[in-house]
Amino acid sequence: MRLFISLALLAAATPALAIETAAPPAEAATALERAPKEGEVLRDAGGRQIGKVYKVQASGGVLAIVNRETVRIPASTLSIVDGKLVTTLTKGEALKQK
Repeated sequence: MRLFISLALLAAATPALAIETAAPPAEAATALERAPKEGEVLRDAGGRQIGKVYKVQASGGVLAIVNRETVRIPASTLSIVDGKLVTTLTKGEALKQK
């Protein structure tokens, strides 16, 4: 009898777990059409070169070399425009992203 009750409770809990894990992550809304690449030029919204991508992070953000400094550029500021990696940050704002 205990086994039956345990199995019934487990079966009742399983659909709820499936629903909770099926929710898309928050970063899905800011997904890029392609992933940034190491060595790729990073540009500001005006098309000016800010720096180069040093490393792509699992979060979708990048570590970039800007004026010989490594800075973290959040994924929420990145987009692909005409095939080029663009951030909404200016060079000055990027340098403050340590």
